[in-house]
Amino acid sequence: MSKCPYCNTSYNEILQTSFVGCSRCYEEIEELKLAIKKMYGDKTHKGKQVVKENGNI
Repeated sequence: MSKCPYCNTSYNEILQTSFVGCSRCYEEIEELKLAIKKMYGDKTHKGKQVVKENGNI
């Protein structure tokens, strides 16, 4: 099990507490990256576009 070198939080701790230690955990803990990719697929946030009433963006 890997740990975040910045806050020393392990993947096991994240699973037990449901809290991520710091923002770097998402980059540093391989198991966390894989779990997020499995849950959400593509890692790129695409957002949404607002569509106006006439159908134009």
